[in-house]
Amino acid sequence: MTREEAYLIFKKLKDDDTVVFCMGRLNGWTVALKGTIVSAMPDEIIVISADRKSGSISIRLDAEDLMIRYSEPREIPMIPITCEHDQTLSAITISFPLRMRPADLKNRLLEAPPREQLFVIELPATVQD
Repeated sequence: MTREEAYLIFKKLKDDDTVVFCMGRLNGWTVALKGTIVSAMPDEIIVISADRKSGSISIRLDAEDLMIRYSEPREIPMIPITCEHDQTLSAITISFPLRMRPADLKNRLLEAPPREQLFVIELPATVQD
């Protein structure tokens, strides 16, 4: 998926005021946030918590070596698919640029290290509250 295609999906989620769930492991940090997209620009997406007080995530879409992939809801095991409508929900996987650690250099001379990922999942209406 191109960055432009990802931006258009994020923009639609913002315009529809859709509740999303962001989760991932990033450089040793684990993040989980349920909220809405308050800003969708071609180079950055901002998600703020549902209560507008607990936190936010800013995602740069213009980072070098960023990989963005559309995922089907059935690929995300922690979101139950309860009805036919849930099959049409959006899920985007953002794989961050490769980061080499000293252990990667010692243990995997010929393999690239796994990318750290952030998932942005559109929540079904039954899970939004």
